[in-house]
Amino acid sequence: MAHRKPKRPKLDPSLLQDEQLILICDWGSCRQLFQNMELFLSHVADHAGQVVVVTTGEETSLTCIWEDCGFETSDQKEIIRHIYYHAYHTKIKCLGANLIEKLALQGCQLDPQTRNSVPELSGPLICYWDDCKLEFLNVQQFYWHVHTHSITNDNGEKKEKKCLWANCKSTFANKFKLRDHLRSHSQERSLACPTCGSLFASRTKLHDHCLRQLPLDANEFRCSECSKLLPTERLLREHVRYHRLVYTCSHCPIDEEGRGRSFPNTHSLATHISYCHSQSRPFPCPETDCNYSAKSQTDLTKHLEVHANTLWYCCEVSGCEFTARNPATLQKHVRKVHEGNVEPLYECHVCQVRFHASNSLKSHLGNLHKVFPLSGNGRFKYHQGQDGIFRAENGGGPLQPLNSS
Repeated sequence: MAHRKPKRPKLDPSLLQDEQLILICDWGSCRQLFQNMELFLSHVADHAGQVVVVTTGEETSLTCIWEDCGFETSDQKEIIRHIYYHAYHTKIKCLGANLIEKLALQGCQLDPQTRNSVPELSGPLICYWDDCKLEFLNVQQFYWHVHTHSITNDNGEKKEKKCLWANCKSTFANKFKLRDHLRSHSQERSLACPTCGSLFASRTKLHDHCLRQLPLDANEFRCSECSKLLPTERLLREHVRYHRLVYTCSHCPIDEEGRGRSFPNTHSLATHISYCHSQSRPFPCPETDCNYSAKSQTDLTKHLEVHANTLWYCCEVSGCEFTARNPATLQKHVRKVHEGNVEPLYECHVCQVRFHASNSLKSHLGNLHKVFPLSGNGRFKYHQGQDGIFRAENGGGPLQPLNSS
């Protein structure tokens, strides 16, 4: 029996090469225009050596001068990854503009000053397919490379296609389903809003982004549960699904009505079980001397920031050397250290103990008083009383009712 020759890898049709691209370089005052992505990438690569370098003592800061950006880092690889993402972002904004024009949609009404905001890529772009382990600085080349694995994995036989990404055991009916699945590993977003810069994984998500901004009088479909108006019947169905939760966690406590915590889909339930009830951590840190393992690839990517030499956020108070890797941590530091002890705003309705954060109050209610959010809700709703203090409104369990204040 003759065997078919392996097919030569082709560029993924989802790359939309037949789309008309108008790629304008927003680096500084450049504004050069391209219609070919590869030529545009080559041009942007020349700008990678034109970052603003500021040296303060022993520290060197590299600043991106893409319009409305201002991103700073001391890591040379990170600034290059960041600049290449601007190029990729420009392309998918163009694809987004083409889609909006084809569907005759009302354009986005959000703030255009965020149109060049791109995700922070602190971790390396590494392909974890089987034993590949190739690392990229150019995010577009990284996505192109990952796409080829769904094609080269196709030997022409009609059998399930296995995902060989690290710690993934998923199988799919064909290479196209596998290709779409690989985007969840590479975190690829195929479209972006040309106005606000938001990234989307599919045409439907961008379509919904525009529809949700229509005036209220243009929304014809009303939810019978909460009276919310939505622009299409499909969005109404998705919305109603969150009122009719059908996937119940068998590990969570049962409420007075005999129901456990519920979720709108199997993915949400699986995520909940993984983080709340499972000890499994299938994503080990690749650093030799680190024993950390994460529950997801996203968590592992965040953890890798610990091993980076870059400290992104520094306290601006004179004489303070505090540094943090995210703005929330820096804000907490400033409030506690430099602005004095901020009055706690969250109070337990059972024992009147107060907390600075809602998550701390939630843990307190669950661990000490066995009070949990109502079935189907991941968190409490809070009501601010006349005294300015927030108290949980929807606590369950056989305890005294919430205070009315």
